[in-house]
Amino acid sequence: MKKRSLSTLNRKELRSYIFEIQDTVKSYLNNGGNVDSFIDETNLIDDFESVLPDEEYPIFVITVLNDIKSDSVIDKLLDSMLATIQSKSLVFDS
Repeated sequence: MKKRSLSTLNRKELRSYIFEIQDTVKSYLNNGGNVDSFIDETNLIDDFESVLPDEEYPIFVITVLNDIKSDSVIDKLLDSMLATIQSKSLVFDS
């Protein structure tokens, strides 16, 4: 799976990217891997830490690792990510 730059993705693309990461985790676990080794051996979820508040990042990790696709959970995470990405973009554009 190719890692993407979060700041270049729109809402629909971010949602798709999260689901793609979830599918990668599921495949990894189905092929004998475990959650700890996935986290240690990949950096797919690392960038999300910089675009989510500290209290929401663990929710994101649990969502990804447990293949949670609930619209309410995903939408809340996307709202937070996009707000952070937009605010950082405004700072850089100033």
